[in-house]
Amino acid sequence: MEAKSTFLKLKQSEREYRRELILDAAVKLFAHKPFASIGMRDIAREAGISPASIYRYYPSRDAILMEVLGQEIQDGKARQNQRLQKAKLDLEDVALGMVDFFMDKESTLHLLAHFLLKEDMEPETLHRFQEARDYYLNNFDDVMLHAGVSQPGARLFSHAFFSSILGLILVFHSQIGEEKEEQRRYLHRLAKFTAETFSKGLS
Repeated sequence: MEAKSTFLKLKQSEREYRRELILDAAVKLFAHKPFASIGMRDIAREAGISPASIYRYYPSRDAILMEVLGQEIQDGKARQNQRLQKAKLDLEDVALGMVDFFMDKESTLHLLAHFLLKEDMEPETLHRFQEARDYYLNNFDDVMLHAGVSQPGARLFSHAFFSSILGLILVFHSQIGEEKEEQRRYLHRLAKFTAETFSKGLS
């Protein structure tokens, strides 16, 4: 019985190792190429496994993308929590933190946009995306509480503020002919203006 248990643990460990190989390969490819140009065969080749065997671990490319996005959402939550521990935040701090996170992790922004705009998502992947979205937004509600948003309607306020800042980032994160830091500075200005406008709404 003990030998069987050890064998199962080894199989599980090997499976997790293969899954991590696939995710690492996908992240590497997505950082340098448009999502539309990358298929399961490309990911399998980058991971060093056969195209047929990749389907044992992930049923589709979107399932891989969703796994990567889930990890990025966890990272975003961890960063937010670190900021909360250091000092009390206001709306401007939250807005600037969002800008910097997505400017530093542009592939995460592309992933998010991919799932927000995709219409023919597999039911299981759609369910996982909605779970991940709700998980992050619930955490964002907590951030809003730390920033002083606690009156009735706080959930609506939180969703409106998040969507406003994310919308700015999606529209202005990439401007032709501008350096990345120029884009960041402009987004900072827009984020500060938006935070100030929402703050006046609070008062």
